[in-house]
Amino acid sequence: MALLDPKKFRIVIQNLVSNAIKYTPEHGKVRVAITSDQHHWVIIQVADSGCGIPKAQQSKVFAKMFRADNVRLMSVEGTGLGLYIVKAIIEGFGGKIRFDSEENKGTTFYISIPIKSSIIKADRKQL
Repeated sequence: MALLDPKKFRIVIQNLVSNAIKYTPEHGKVRVAITSDQHHWVIIQVADSGCGIPKAQQSKVFAKMFRADNVRLMSVEGTGLGLYIVKAIIEGFGGKIRFDSEENKGTTFYISIPIKSSIIKADRKQL
């Protein structure tokens, strides 16, 4: 069990999944996976087979008001704030976010959120 605000977590998931759907063409694929690892982290992956992020612009992805050139050419609306907000929320949870992307092939975002061992201990006492 990770210690986090469910409303903020919902914003993160909605943003990543809606971006994946928005930027993936018809008949493309969007995949969401949630796992945990042996180091006590919850790992969330949101992957798509969409337009991808140009290599030269990947360093700006989490910047406020940023939209990649290839996305601006599409008729898809956006403010350029979503990933900036997502990163701030994840870091507020003590987590990390990164991505892999290739233009015209897709993008995968990886979120890691620490599992709070003190919460797990408290839950065990109630059992």
